[in-house]
Amino acid sequence: MGVTAPRLVADRYEVLRPLGKGSFAHTLLARDIRLGRSVALKVLHARAANDLKTFELFEREAAVLRELRHPAVPRVHATFRAPWEGTEAAFLVMEYIEGTSLAELISERRHFELEQVLHLFVELLGVLDYLHSRIPPVLHRDIKPANLILRTDGSIALVDFGAVRNVFRAPEEDGSTVVGTHGYMPYEQYMGQASPASDLYALGATLLHLLTGRAPPEFMTTAGRLEVPSGLLSGDSVREILVRLLAPAQADRFQSAREVRAALLGIHAPSPPTGTALVPPAPESAIRPALRLHQSPITLAPAPRTLEGETAELFKRAVYSPWQLMNTSSLESGEYSFLDALMFGFFSLLTVGILPAVFFSIYSSRKKRFRPFLLRGIQATAKVLDQQSEKLPFDEKLTRVRYEFEADGHLHRGSEQVLPAIASRWDRGDPIQILYLPDRNYDSVIISTS
Repeated sequence: MGVTAPRLVADRYEVLRPLGKGSFAHTLLARDIRLGRSVALKVLHARAANDLKTFELFEREAAVLRELRHPAVPRVHATFRAPWEGTEAAFLVMEYIEGTSLAELISERRHFELEQVLHLFVELLGVLDYLHSRIPPVLHRDIKPANLILRTDGSIALVDFGAVRNVFRAPEEDGSTVVGTHGYMPYEQYMGQASPASDLYALGATLLHLLTGRAPPEFMTTAGRLEVPSGLLSGDSVREILVRLLAPAQADRFQSAREVRAALLGIHAPSPPTGTALVPPAPESAIRPALRLHQSPITLAPAPRTLEGETAELFKRAVYSPWQLMNTSSLESGEYSFLDALMFGFFSLLTVGILPAVFFSIYSSRKKRFRPFLLRGIQATAKVLDQQSEKLPFDEKLTRVRYEFEADGHLHRGSEQVLPAIASRWDRGDPIQILYLPDRNYDSVIISTS
């Protein structure tokens, strides 16, 4: 379908041009005239809207995306039905990810250096670790270069969750829906089955495509197995990881993104526990008032701001440094000793730069997320609801704090990862300071650092 002139959908979204087209839906670039922002408008084809299974996938995509909060995953703003091309259609309004897909870069014969590919690989492992650690785990099921967008700042985004599913199915679901792309999906997906190892297979096939510039089907044997070329990464440990990612049997592959990261370092990763444990807040009576630490009020200039002076200092404290992320249990202040720097350098050499790449990737994602809030966010006080421990690579941990706040006459909820040493000072009902953005569906971040 082509869009020849701007047209208005639901009296709010001005359609500008097509972004992409799939078997069941197409995506359009549109402008939300109420909020003045660009959005991606996904519309289900009229014939597909009448197909129960296809409509179920469309609804599932919206439901899953609403619950996800990750810089590399597009946010859902709204869902609705409206007239389109002579019939009523289902629409999904999402964050518009500006950039270029890896498929486009490959088609332009762009050469990717190994270091660049590994950087993207590490970032994507972080995204999959986040998705697969949800309760229940979330599977993408269609990872491929066309669904990976390289932003202008160099970060990666995973898009098109149309094939997404939760691992835990309801009893009435038969699990027989086959979704994915030939060459990128493993054998079990042809049988309508999938697991975290299936997404990792697709990531391995994508890695193979980036390193060779050739599509995975070109490496497929008559038995349907992807074979890594003998001359590719000869003698490099990355080759062994790639071969294992593409193993035909699920049991022979890596079972988690965390396990792949451990293999990049050449160490054995302990099996992570299923899910994450809630950290119950201590009873009020168990906390001695004399030991409770009260926060110093944060006063920011009205928006828009610049990242200078006190605002820049707050940005630095809220984002955390790579050193803090590499040692979340002790480096609360962000200061590090000569010995810390020496150990960091030692492990950087030992792991051929993989260790810093992992934590600088997390650090970069946090900087990108926090920046717009510090520049134009509205300050507010929120109330802590609960806390949950979440793992980072190499057994480091952050605490996800859930909270609620009132803005513009409505109650909103949010969550953010903070250092355990900071989160341990807060209990359910405690006030914390946040910044929120009304034009991002009241998304918010925690700026309390004490």
